[in-house]
Amino acid sequence: MPLEITAVGDAGFDDFCDAVEVGMNRPGGRGHGPFQRGLFAADVAAGRAIGAHDGGRVVGTFGNYRNTLAVPGGAAVPVGAVTAVTVAPTHRRRGILTAMAATAFRQSADAGEPLSILIPAEWPIYGRFGYGHATDEACYTFQTDRCAPVRPLPGTVELAPAEEWIPEAEAVYGRLRATTPGAIERSAMWWRRETGLETRDGKPTDKEWLYALYRDDAGTARGAAYYKPEEGTWEGLVPDDTAEAYMIAEDYVARVRLLQFLWEQDWLATFTVDKCPVDDTWRHLMADPRRARQKQRYDVLWVRVLDTVAALQARTYEGEGRLVLAVTDPAGYAEGVYALEGGPAGASVRRTTQTPDLTLPVQTLGALYLGNHAATALSRVGEVTEERPGALALADRMFKTAIPPYCVTWF
Repeated sequence: MPLEITAVGDAGFDDFCDAVEVGMNRPGGRGHGPFQRGLFAADVAAGRAIGAHDGGRVVGTFGNYRNTLAVPGGAAVPVGAVTAVTVAPTHRRRGILTAMAATAFRQSADAGEPLSILIPAEWPIYGRFGYGHATDEACYTFQTDRCAPVRPLPGTVELAPAEEWIPEAEAVYGRLRATTPGAIERSAMWWRRETGLETRDGKPTDKEWLYALYRDDAGTARGAAYYKPEEGTWEGLVPDDTAEAYMIAEDYVARVRLLQFLWEQDWLATFTVDKCPVDDTWRHLMADPRRARQKQRYDVLWVRVLDTVAALQARTYEGEGRLVLAVTDPAGYAEGVYALEGGPAGASVRRTTQTPDLTLPVQTLGALYLGNHAATALSRVGEVTEERPGALALADRMFKTAIPPYCVTWF
């Protein structure tokens, strides 16, 4: 019996979720379809959960859920947010992933979504489907004994129960998202799960975490953090507690005030803050920036262009200019030669028969799209070809953003 690639309806969603857990080597997570339904019910009803079926059994999964992506200039662009991608260990190397991706691309194109986005589990897989590495994040560790602000910083920090913290944090994230290329929407259920108010087993874990809000002098919340303290060994009765923390902040002051709140806590010797922006200018507000050590930097969001005209017109550009781009795309969606005229006020894009200034594959266009990379740098590893002298430098001035894009929301 041939494999079938079809949308998974509500009746089959529990089997879909169980297949995801098996494919991700988490068999103990089976049986939690109702929990996932709370987050994805509308998308499942819209046919955005795609499954590969063999004799009625789900052997491949591909979530293509609806979201919007903030792009340079502030527009929120409709996207297919790809997640829960698995193939059963019994069905490897049969073209199942390729078939599911093709179905998702057609679905997004038909829905008017010019972009597809994902956070890949493995780097080598998704470039061949046209995705390009578009954002990075970092993890920092702090030694509290010598941390201090470079000068007194305004505002206050307070603790709040998770239920009270969420609406304030939502407002912070809403403003942050409007000015942060790479950010996506967060649903109300996302917040409840992130704080542990909603869990798979029905046992809330929010009491394991503490929730902090930074308010400016006007009393408006500008930053939000949640952290989990862990008791140390106290060898020799020396306090050595640690903490794991995550935060969102509208500006550098908000971020450092939240960090200051953590490093000034009694008994806390070190703490880690993960999912941080790679823009580390906030360290200049520390008396000794070396106390903040970047433990790791890693790729997060990858972008796949499906409609080149709509995608390039949706964003603004740092510098004024005109470029003719020849984009190659084996799947055909982004393929073509395009004349781009853009600047800080907006852009116009049209197909053209003119000689290209740059030639690049669709995955490189995705890598450039949010402004995280310079075309000149990518050309040095063979990912962009300059057809007209000066075109790479112009692309750098147009596409590259002053502040790197940032997708703090994992999906």
